[in-house]
Amino acid sequence: MNHEASSHRWSVAPAQRALDHEPLDPDIRAAFVRVVARLHVEAGALARRMADAGTIELVEREGGAQILYRVHHGEDCGEGAHRLIGDFDLHLTHDGRVAIHMRIRGDVPPAELLDFDRATADHFRTRLRAFEIGCRRIPAASAA
Repeated sequence: MNHEASSHRWSVAPAQRALDHEPLDPDIRAAFVRVVARLHVEAGALARRMADAGTIELVEREGGAQILYRVHHGEDCGEGAHRLIGDFDLHLTHDGRVAIHMRIRGDVPPAELLDFDRATADHFRTRLRAFEIGCRRIPAASAA
């Protein structure tokens, strides 16, 4: 798996994100829309696999998409019924690449930067399996 885990500029504010993407040409934007569509398909498969444990929600926003995972009520190991357990964020960088950020139970693995040709369905399946395993992991506090 060829990936770069270096830091990159990531604007959170929508207005700044729009400015970051201003110099990107329409071909790059169209390619990113296809990447988001790939993630959408894989998120559906993840939702079916995780239906026994919680809910998966795909939120699309300008410049990216985010998968949110919450556990079912009463199955949260004391974490709270509405607590967000994990999120998988996919966004377009200012230089026209794909960035993946994950947060699972407070752990934040390094960001992954990919060229469009590396953001394949297989790559998303692999990354979402790791996301699923992390989300299903029982918190250490309740396991003790």
